[in-house]
Amino acid sequence: MNREVNTNMTPKFMSFEFHTRFFPSFLRSRLRPGQRTETGFTPAVEFQVLFVVCCILLVLGIPSAINKRSFIGLIVGGIGAAGMLALLINSIISRKDPPDYDRFLLGAFFFFIVLGITAGVFAGTLEHSLTLGLLVGSVGLIAGYLLGILAGLWFQYLGWVAAMVNVLAGLAVLGMFVVDLVLLSGAIFG
Repeated sequence: MNREVNTNMTPKFMSFEFHTRFFPSFLRSRLRPGQRTETGFTPAVEFQVLFVVCCILLVLGIPSAINKRSFIGLIVGGIGAAGMLALLINSIISRKDPPDYDRFLLGAFFFFIVLGITAGVFAGTLEHSLTLGLLVGSVGLIAGYLLGILAGLWFQYLGWVAAMVNVLAGLAVLGMFVVDLVLLSGAIFG
């Protein structure tokens, strides 16, 4: 059962009701086991494969062009960059619906929350100060929460690329969590 959110009844973003009633219940409904969350985009597999091929061309071509001054590397990197730009423009233009909570990007939301907490953990372990870590982590958590909500909505303007960004953001959350654990274990046991 996929419950849709009535965007006409959504309170204003800066209201107390939004952050205490609407968004927590919305988040619980999206995180419920068995609940399928859609990004609202039907990306064609060939576009995603082309995007990856263009990334590979860019990664292989540009270092060769810069380090070895290779003309072929410049051409390969240029083709990769032009292809990625063309696919991104195609993705943005192909978007049909305005952003709404029915296609909210949870990966992007949690990325910004964990990024804020990671900033606090990093600052605290760098300066060996628990107080600084808690202070920066708290500010980062609040900023990440607010930016995460906006990112979860506004990244939808990327069209079918938003589905890839959402997955990559989810993977980055896992990576940052591991980095946080390593930093904290180093601070506690080191």
